[in-house]
Amino acid sequence: MFLVGYNVDGVFVLPAQGEPAIFTNSGSRESFFLRELTWVSDLSHRGAQTGAAVAETLRSCGVTSGRIGVAGLQVLAVQPYNDLVRNLAAYQIEDFTPGYRALRQKLRPRERAAMRVAFGMADAAAIAAEKIYAAGASNASAVIEAERVARRVGAWDVRILSNLDGDELRPFERLSDERRDPFLMWVATRYQGYWAARAVNVPADPKSEAARAVAAMSAAARPGAPAGEIAAAGLVCLSEASRRTALAYGLGGCIGLAMDAPPLIRPDSREVLARGMTLLLHVFAEGGDRPSLAGAMIEIGANGAQTVDAIPASLPPITATVCA
Repeated sequence: MFLVGYNVDGVFVLPAQGEPAIFTNSGSRESFFLRELTWVSDLSHRGAQTGAAVAETLRSCGVTSGRIGVAGLQVLAVQPYNDLVRNLAAYQIEDFTPGYRALRQKLRPRERAAMRVAFGMADAAAIAAEKIYAAGASNASAVIEAERVARRVGAWDVRILSNLDGDELRPFERLSDERRDPFLMWVATRYQGYWAARAVNVPADPKSEAARAVAAMSAAARPGAPAGEIAAAGLVCLSEASRRTALAYGLGGCIGLAMDAPPLIRPDSREVLARGMTLLLHVFAEGGDRPSLAGAMIEIGANGAQTVDAIPASLPPITATVCA
């Protein structure tokens, strides 16, 4: 739920007249913290009685019949969903999901700013990992350093994949002294609910399969271009083995509150790109002489793709040290 700035399982009620309300299915103890993340003052935990709370709110606003637009009901658990449908039986329900999704695909200026801050955090984490790896650290140690730096610069959440003990990309599981060449890492950071991500390939190889594929997809991205066409532009740059891994890990999609939101970049997608969309493109190519990883964050402009600029993050000073 983007109005709360957090992944909340619940219902947001927006009447044409009157104040909005949020009813969450999250733990009641979380309500205090969630209120600090939204401008909506009416936020409460209702659990399985969410539907009854929604109906009560509508009646208090004088809405006792007519059309009700709904979007994203698939996030609700079975009990709250059934309770909501039962309590809205007197209304004409219309699915507003396509319209809502279209609105959310183009980020507002403040949202883009939050994403650029998140991108700066991912960049700081990536640079830290690159430096410690270049100094002789293992892949696992570089991943630990990346997360440490991301947390220190203020990331709400951090997701990392790396080639720790094999060529495939995996999340951190245990300490290891193994150094793999090249060092590949995908680091995603979240700030104020918005995601950004950065690819690491050390030593850098701008002519790698992954780099060429991402460059081709970026060049093909323009308003009105089908997502399937973008995927095809990247896949043609890859060997058969690399195409398999690239498709298995995904080629990307819109980024914002989710890392891979529609339209997804897939060969079978007929959805089209629109001006103002922000895309996260990524390719993991395991075939060829050496595995490679590349990524790009781009915004669809009137004449094609424009690179998203990160807002640099800086480490806060350490003001105290506590030794046990």
